[in-house]
Amino acid sequence: MPILASPAARVNLKGSQGNYTASVMVPVSAQQAWSVLSNYESMPGLMPDIQQTKVLSRSGRHIELSQTYKAPYTFGLSIKANLQVQETPPTKMSYSLIRGERIKQLSGNWTITPVKGGVLLKHQLQVVPQIPSFLLGTYYDLTETNLRQSMQILAKAMINSVSRAPS
Repeated sequence: MPILASPAARVNLKGSQGNYTASVMVPVSAQQAWSVLSNYESMPGLMPDIQQTKVLSRSGRHIELSQTYKAPYTFGLSIKANLQVQETPPTKMSYSLIRGERIKQLSGNWTITPVKGGVLLKHQLQVVPQIPSFLLGTYYDLTETNLRQSMQILAKAMINSVSRAPS
């Protein structure tokens, strides 16, 4: 089976207006996918919309993160949010908004499902921005574009992490 030359062709995005499910097949193990997904503080260098991530607290599988986003969907503004994350390694991560700027609601989960030839990486997201209603259509269009790009980038990072792993 060839390595994914273009994960872009395999990204599947369903949903609209703030309720989305994005998925992509990645030819890696669940543990390899998990190690990339749960490396929170590396996300600013990896994901184009995440400027900063800081783990504020960790108690077992419960984590509080502070993140700052800046992307087309934030209309150029830096938006800060604190998230509560619940980990179930190496297959599931759920998150919800504790507090945030210009965000009414943000929650979702990541699942990593082993399948033949790799894993199915899935991101379910519910987001309600606190912006003027005339901007909502543009916001959702930009969010959908960002979701597709984010899944492509994560898939590539997971594939690259395998090639960098020690033998």
